[in-house]
Amino acid sequence: MSNVEILGYVGMAFVVSSFIGKSMVTLRLLNVIGAAIITVYAMLIAAWPMVWLNSLLAVINAYHLYLLQKEKRKDLQED
Repeated sequence: MSNVEILGYVGMAFVVSSFIGKSMVTLRLLNVIGAAIITVYAMLIAAWPMVWLNSLLAVINAYHLYLLQKEKRKDLQED
């Protein structure tokens, strides 16, 4: 097994493990990490549809993490 294949499996493990937790923050964070790793993997094997898909997923999940953090800060200020 090559290092590139291992990278793909590591990314896959992050994405799959993101669905095991109960917290939305954990889900989004692990998914961002996994999607970023899979994006690099896809670039290395020149799988451009996978590059686009996973880079978009990483951005979308990062944006939702930002919104969750913003909401959490707003709730803390109201208390």
